[in-house]
Amino acid sequence: MDSVAVRTVRDQVADSLRRAIFRGELLPGQSVGQEDIAQRLGVSRMPVREAFHILEHDGLLVLQNHRRAVVREWTPEDIADHYTIRGLLEGEAAARAAQDPSAHQSIRIAHEEAQQLVHHDDAKGFVQANEVLHREIWEAGGSRHLIELLNQLWHGLPPHLPELIPGQMGRSNTEHNQIVEAITAGLGELARKRMQEHILRSRNDFLERSGGGGFPFGARGVK
Repeated sequence: MDSVAVRTVRDQVADSLRRAIFRGELLPGQSVGQEDIAQRLGVSRMPVREAFHILEHDGLLVLQNHRRAVVREWTPEDIADHYTIRGLLEGEAAARAAQDPSAHQSIRIAHEEAQQLVHHDDAKGFVQANEVLHREIWEAGGSRHLIELLNQLWHGLPPHLPELIPGQMGRSNTEHNQIVEAITAGLGELARKRMQEHILRSRNDFLERSGGGGFPFGARGVK
């Protein structure tokens, strides 16, 4: 599990826990305690308690009594449903973004910054830049409710596939090229289609990587 500094806020603690779950360091059904996590990360118990609530909301933990939680297991059906819904919502955001030329430059810049990280083979940096790009598209969509729904879906399953699956970064970058081209050309329905294909391809890669065994998959001898 990644260590965090004493000054770390709850969101950074939550991110460290997410990564531990995604990597299989915390396994489905495993019970975790606030005090143990606080000690391992070098923080007080308060941000850990708040992080537990964030991950419960994201569907990654099930809270119990006595300051403990259990890592939730996702079935293949859960995963497929999650990505299918996310594809529909992100497709809508992309279609709306195509209709707002004032946002196109910020989307281009975010994409170019992500591309630079691909050229440097920086998967960890690309994960962060990928999130920035997707969020620029959401913002350009102009719907607060859409953004709130996508926020929950984004954290519920990992946006860390470029770190977990070989070749994912290059595939994502190629698809981002196509999405951004459609958005900046003002082609809303094409942007919707390309975004949905991007999300559903990620779904298929995720399910293949899990070997049909659901998630988390970090310690299961995956392909």
